[in-house]
Amino acid sequence: MKAFRMIAGACALAGFVAVASHDASAACSRVSAGGEAVTKELATDVAKMNLNFAIASKNAKGKGAVKVTCGAPGPLAWTACKAQQRACT
Repeated sequence: MKAFRMIAGACALAGFVAVASHDASAACSRVSAGGEAVTKELATDVAKMNLNFAIASKNAKGKGAVKVTCGAPGPLAWTACKAQQRACT
């Protein structure tokens, strides 16, 4: 279990990618973050962790459900997932 946490943490740090669209007149924006891992479950968890980091870095709070989309495994059997959520300050 400790190894799983270490792997997930390392993937979260290594795969931290956040793209946020921001409208100057609105207090809310759509935040998205990606994560990659060996399995779909791990990639989903990493994407959600990165999304939480991205929302926290904007000093915002997530509103609504988190939408996660995953692609097919890549060349080295790595799976990439993208998590999106609305965040408001």
